[in-house]
Amino acid sequence: MKTQQLTHQDALSKREWQVANKVSEGLSNRSIADQLFISERTVKFHCTNIFRKLAVSNRKMLITLFARQRFENA
Repeated sequence: MKTQQLTHQDALSKREWQVANKVSEGLSNRSIADQLFISERTVKFHCTNIFRKLAVSNRKMLITLFARQRFENA
């Protein structure tokens, strides 16, 4: 649903949204840090906030959430 996607996107900061998208692509924290020019520790911090805000407990759940949204919006 488009509304659900907007709700999730609105819940995250711009940087958290960028990190969440990279996580959903299956990238490691190190790869995300290198691509976004931030530290790996900062990526971990953003992931913690993302998981809390989207009510998921791990990367696999986040990837599943993003995959569902992509499927529903296709």
